[in-house]
Amino acid sequence: MFATRRAYDFIHQVIAEENLNVKICAALPGLTTGYGPSHQATEDLALMRAIPCMTVIDPCDALDTEEAVSAIAARDGPVYMRLLRGKVPAVLDDYDYRFELGRAKLLRDARQRAAAERAPIVPR
Repeated sequence: MFATRRAYDFIHQVIAEENLNVKICAALPGLTTGYGPSHQATEDLALMRAIPCMTVIDPCDALDTEEAVSAIAARDGPVYMRLLRGKVPAVLDDYDYRFELGRAKLLRDARQRAAAERAPIVPR
């Protein structure tokens, strides 16, 4: 919430419009915080995705986060990455997974159905 809502104009006008090499990593995303509604940033992904030149990362687990950090450090330009709160579960360890910026991964062939999930939902 504090990394997006309060800083939005600065991020949009100064960082993204100038395509500066700035990395923003924000903790306590969505409803995962225990600090109540004043600290819940449920719209952070929508806000950051609406900014030109901004790359947005929402890691699934600890492995995804670890590999994403290296990828965003190597990427030129502004990046917003959401960090999960507390002990982050291992989800992708059972798969031959490697993080690639801008690529979705097929973890398991369901044949009968398809599902696309966002990070905090995947472990459940």
